Amino acid sequence: MNDRRVTIPLSGARESAEPGSGGLSESLWEECRALNVFRILAAEFSELPDAEVCIWLDMTVPLVSERFFRAMYEQALVLLCAHRLKMAQKAQALADGEYEIASISEDGASETYQHERPNIDAGEGSLRLTKYGQMYLEIRDKMVVGPVGL
Repeated sequence: MNDRRVTIPLSGARESAEPGSGGLSESLWEECRALNVFRILAAEFSELPDAEVCIWLDMTVPLVSERFFRAMYEQALVLLCAHRLKMAQKAQALADGEYEIASISEDGASETYQHERPNIDAGEGSLRLTKYGQMYLEIRDKMVVGPVGL
């Protein structure tokens, strides 16, 4: 797997949008890169504190190969991390008894709920359950070099 750890300072990480513009040094910018990419690609998690995002990113690092994804590594890391966060949200909602409404009828005033728990341990199939997982798969599939590409 991958020994790389995402080290992201928790204070001052959002002072600047680019290196050298007064808020972040060049080295600090590099350390914050994964967090910055996360904030762009997974804007729905904007309320999540930087510290919590950093923990999720750090837990996801061993699951993403820097050698395989090369220049797309940060995006793959962030997308898989966002997918895991989204799946954790869905699992928590199910545990709390919340269900997604599958259908509504106004005249009969009936609602149908999805009571079936999605199989979140289905390997690649679980990646298809979120937009982040789908984008991760797109990047992964583009990185695969077949015999024609050699």
